[in-house]
Amino acid sequence: MNKPKILIVFTICFLVIACNQHKVEGLNSKLFLNERYKKNNLKFKLNYLDSLFEISNKIPNDTVCRHFLFDLSSEYYYLNQFSKSSEVSKINIQLSSIAKDTFSLARAYSHLGDTYEFSQKDSAYYYHQQSEKLYRLLNNKDRIGIELVKKAYILFYEGNYLESEIQVSNALLYLKKGHDLEMLFTSYTLLGCNFEKLEEYDDALKYHLQAKRVLNDLYTSNSTIQTQLQNSVSVSVNLSNVYEKKHQYNKSILELQTVLKLGLKEKWLQGYVTTIGNLGYSKMKTGDVKWAVKYINEALSIAIKNDFKDKMVYQYKNLGEYYSIKKDTLLSTSYLKQALALAEKLKMGEETKKSLQLLSQIDHENAAVYDKRYISITDSLAKAQRISRNKYARIEYETAAVEEENKVLSTKINYILFGALLIIFALVLVLIYRYIQNQKREIEFRIAQQKAEEEIFELLKEYQLKLSITKELEQNRISKELHDGVMNKLYGARMQLGIWNESDTKEAKEKRLIYVDLLQEIEREIRSISHDLRNEIVDNQLDFMSLLYNMIQLQNEIGATVFVFETPSEIDWDTIDSVLKINLFRIVQECLLNATKHANAKECKVTITIVDNNLILQIQDDGIGFDMLATKPGIGLTNMQERAKTIKAQLTIRSTPHEGTFILMKVKIRSL
Repeated sequence: MNKPKILIVFTICFLVIACNQHKVEGLNSKLFLNERYKKNNLKFKLNYLDSLFEISNKIPNDTVCRHFLFDLSSEYYYLNQFSKSSEVSKINIQLSSIAKDTFSLARAYSHLGDTYEFSQKDSAYYYHQQSEKLYRLLNNKDRIGIELVKKAYILFYEGNYLESEIQVSNALLYLKKGHDLEMLFTSYTLLGCNFEKLEEYDDALKYHLQAKRVLNDLYTSNSTIQTQLQNSVSVSVNLSNVYEKKHQYNKSILELQTVLKLGLKEKWLQGYVTTIGNLGYSKMKTGDVKWAVKYINEALSIAIKNDFKDKMVYQYKNLGEYYSIKKDTLLSTSYLKQALALAEKLKMGEETKKSLQLLSQIDHENAAVYDKRYISITDSLAKAQRISRNKYARIEYETAAVEEENKVLSTKINYILFGALLIIFALVLVLIYRYIQNQKREIEFRIAQQKAEEEIFELLKEYQLKLSITKELEQNRISKELHDGVMNKLYGARMQLGIWNESDTKEAKEKRLIYVDLLQEIEREIRSISHDLRNEIVDNQLDFMSLLYNMIQLQNEIGATVFVFETPSEIDWDTIDSVLKINLFRIVQECLLNATKHANAKECKVTITIVDNNLILQIQDDGIGFDMLATKPGIGLTNMQERAKTIKAQLTIRSTPHEGTFILMKVKIRSL
């Protein structure tokens, strides 16, 4: 497929991702494993990564988002776009801090440290140390070991071999217990290199051989063939270097020849150049000059052709040394000067010193100049190493100081938090106590209310008893009046009319007329007694309606307000729950008192109706009213609301200044 078509495919990919940002599971490292992506040029890859970076800024800050940013940062890093990788890592640090994701924060610091390893090693060291500190908080031993190794590498390349050895030794305490064979191999290799630089060759050899043993386990792991090959070359070259320092050149040759059998030239050209260069040097030391110059020249030719500048330094130096053995001072000096110039340009301190040392031994006329430069560079390197050592020691110290300050601050914060918790605990206790007291008072109030209601019913029963007694006495009185008065008069009139009925004289007629009048008087007396008896019976009917009527009548008698009460006669109050009736009675009573005492109403109308099994109370007065927003509810209104709440009634109060007050209560009837 040609490039325009590839561009179209990835453009469509971008559009799909952009239109489906909620499907963030599509953002992962698989986007970088696509064969079309891998086969494209750097410019296209960067445009692609930049587009993904823009998309990632629009998705939520969740685990998927942060994991993708790690993948993106790594991909920029592998493409040597360290500034972009750094930018992504810094954003990931912010997102991880916001999410309080300590593991992601530690990982982001590690990624950021990686981006600075080639430009600002002190910054790289600082960020790896921050990462290590967070992993220690998480007790993630494998990750602690990895960060210690990364710090050790920085110290190694800064020439702080002793400090590097300490860091990697500490790392091995964690990594030995884990299963990360790659990091274990790296640690043994780095430890061997440190001992080599410290000229402790036996220990160096010991750890390089240990790395080789771990490498055998790595071959059975999931590492790629290319990684295995590179690791094999690394081990052999490192062992070769130590054998050379110990003057065991034959062992060096055997070690290097083993990796050449792996088809190294076709699989990894840089590793091949290093291997044959070292092999040529060892051959030269054993006197096999024919093969020595062949290998060294081949290594130099490939290095020049592929611009492997550091490899060129080594081969120029090797050729300089080779021609010094051949007593060809001119060629030897020429190659060594080329090695010196390139080493100085690349800031390869050790190779600069070696080139100067060899030039001093060969070019006798300028030996003093070379020695002076050698001493100067040695002093400069020693000073730089001392400054570097102090710098990293200072980073360690300052970090430790900050941690100590944080501990002190943390202790103070803990004391403050403890004090705050005590205060909060005390407040909670007070609130619980007050709540219990309020509950207790409410229970007491309900008990008192229940007693009051029981008292009311007792009073009603007592009142009913008294009414019954009074009714009985009144009946006895009427019975006595009928018996002693009316009956005697009727008996006397009947007897007299019987006597005078036999005679038809004028006197008899007059007498009969007298007794007829007496009968009329008796009739009136009976009618009067009957009327009184009927009124007593009506007036003395004891029910809830009577209580309401009596209360309203009493209010009519004691105040200037005229109260009108309307309610259908068919309401059967005996079937309605007594709690509802008591609270209804108290609410009406409170409303009537308010109308009399506060409203200065001329008229107040009270209506009780039943609609769809709902009892509806309406009270309307024409009093002065009040502003409901400006006026704080008094005890009366509060009691009404509490009573309405008790019977689960809807209570509405509407009032406007100078326009009276309207009260509406609606409650579901609960029958007995």
